[in-house]
Amino acid sequence: MENTEPTDKSLSQAQPARRPRWAQLLSDFFSPLLIPTYATALAMWVTPLRSVPESNRLIVTILVGVITGLIPLLAIAVLIRTGKVSDRALSRRDQRAMPMVIGVACYFGAALFVGSLGAPLWLRMFFWGAGVATIIAMLITFKWKISAHTTAIGGLVGMMMWFATSGLADVNVMIMLSVGIVLAGAMASARLALNRHTLAQTLAGLALGFACCFTAMSI
Repeated sequence: MENTEPTDKSLSQAQPARRPRWAQLLSDFFSPLLIPTYATALAMWVTPLRSVPESNRLIVTILVGVITGLIPLLAIAVLIRTGKVSDRALSRRDQRAMPMVIGVACYFGAALFVGSLGAPLWLRMFFWGAGVATIIAMLITFKWKISAHTTAIGGLVGMMMWFATSGLADVNVMIMLSVGIVLAGAMASARLALNRHTLAQTLAGLALGFACCFTAMSI
């Protein structure tokens, strides 16, 4: 049977000709580097953590953004400058291992950081779950280009589902879950529109991120 999965080379060749603006904007706005910050903000503003002074919640959210977003972004910039990575989107599967290792370290660092502030176990476990999902995705990536974007958004939806099943959310859980599901579908569509992944790779990423974060938070 003919292999229909796009190769890294074919994907990179197709990108200049097929780059819908909406798909690129969505991929950038919901980058795996930003999802942990959104998840932290969600935890700070839709759960009993709302009782913490707003200035403290803002500071924690910003610092999580630095740990899980800015530090990996700077690391990727260094890898690009040294020629170890060809582009910010990490289009080549064989160049993803090092950035993913850095991402795992930052997720675990964020877990330790919020833990040092006395954060509830479920928030710490979200970051541990995200780190485990990234480790599994990295191992899969050696053979198959699973989507990191949908893995990240899947983790966010996993957090939303845990909020809904635990009764912890202070908002309408059906609206929250509906928004999460729509975002997940839009992200999968964006990755397909950009010709970055196959349908199977996007769905596998969603399932991996969701399962790891929801399970970790349920422990």
